[in-house]
Amino acid sequence: MTEVFIVPDIAGVPTGGNLYNRSILEAWPSGYDPPQVIAWPVDTGPDAPSNGVGDEPRIVIDSLCLKHPEAVRALRAAYPDAPIVLLAHYLNCIDPRSGDRRSAEEERDLLSILDGAITPSRFVRDALTEEGVPAEGIHVVPPGLDDAFRRPAPDRVGRDHPTELLTVANLLPGKGLDVLLDALDRVQDLDWIWRLVGGTDLDARYGDAFRERLRDSTFGDRVVWEGTVDRGSMPCIYDRADVFVLPSRFETCSMATREAMARGLPVVASRVGGLPENLVGEAAGCLVPPDDAVALSAIVRLLVGDVGHREAMGAAAKRQSDRFPSWREAAQRFRRGVRQVAITER
Repeated sequence: MTEVFIVPDIAGVPTGGNLYNRSILEAWPSGYDPPQVIAWPVDTGPDAPSNGVGDEPRIVIDSLCLKHPEAVRALRAAYPDAPIVLLAHYLNCIDPRSGDRRSAEEERDLLSILDGAITPSRFVRDALTEEGVPAEGIHVVPPGLDDAFRRPAPDRVGRDHPTELLTVANLLPGKGLDVLLDALDRVQDLDWIWRLVGGTDLDARYGDAFRERLRDSTFGDRVVWEGTVDRGSMPCIYDRADVFVLPSRFETCSMATREAMARGLPVVASRVGGLPENLVGEAAGCLVPPDDAVALSAIVRLLVGDVGHREAMGAAAKRQSDRFPSWREAAQRFRRGVRQVAITER
């Protein structure tokens, strides 16, 4: 049997899902043929869903492709006996804050014709189980960590500059950047700058609205918006920062959080989805309710004002990150999970 990986045709957009997919493929275990990759147009869906799939495939399909339910059903009809495994980066039906009920129901319908799933966190595994996916068909494969993030973390004590807060996130409503703006408005008396790394490719309208709000704020001169940054530059960006802040309304895992931890940054984030699994408790950071600018500002105030506290949290984050797998280890688990689904009777 041949592994076939169906992904959306936006591989060039720097999202966590795209990075996960690309890293798994690049680290595919030696001695095995790498998966055949088929890209479905994310906006329109494929004209011929089974085109290029070949004979006797083991199919892995990115969850973003489920936005084309008829194409998924046509794929199942063309390959009634082939294992089809969902790579569950994000689903509306497991996001308690999603307002897209139609998409959630379509996803639920499709889950019944798939054979299993690979998930980035235990949260997603449990959520899919609640949706009726058999537990034995779900395999948790957390993201790997590039070697570039594993070197010793920098010494941040005694830095002579404002405390640098860092957020790495594409500009989307679900990332809660508007909540962070409200929180920063409450701590203008402190000495900080906020560096934002992320582009507007996925939602240009939201990006324009965010840009306008930032322009109208009273602290816009303390915000450095980097836009999209080359992947190789990211370790240096983390090393320049003092605190990582991610006020998302939902995350299935958050690769950026794991990278920040590996560079010794304390984490301030929302207690949502699979994100808390990265911290294992809160020694490595602080978790606040989503959409709570008051709670978020209180934690920012604490960490900006207390160097010792944030250094202790950063050290705990670095220690926790030592447990994160490499991408080679993740790819081995990924392939093993897909094969285990394939040998399970439908």
